Amino acid sequence: MAQMLTLAALADDPDRFHLIDVRDAEDYAAAHVTGAVHIPLAGLAARVGELPAGMTPVTICGKGGGRSAEGVDILNRLGHPDALWLEGGTTGWLAQNT
Repeated sequence: MAQMLTLAALADDPDRFHLIDVRDAEDYAAAHVTGAVHIPLAGLAARVGELPAGMTPVTICGKGGGRSAEGVDILNRLGHPDALWLEGGTTGWLAQNT
């Protein structure tokens, strides 16, 4: 089961995390978490080599859950056992930061 990062934990130590928005390009362009890199879920496995060392990868989708948990599962299988998904996703983050 994929592990979750709370919005509070992200706010407390944002430099510890590498944020990955796994939604499609249209959703990302409409709104996204500040600092999030856009890597659609379908391309995540192919781009896993782009993740920086020393940072915990965190997947983000719209509301948190489905796609982001799937992204964590992909990252876990590809050597990132510390990967997390963001509680509340983009919607939750925007509610607290706009």
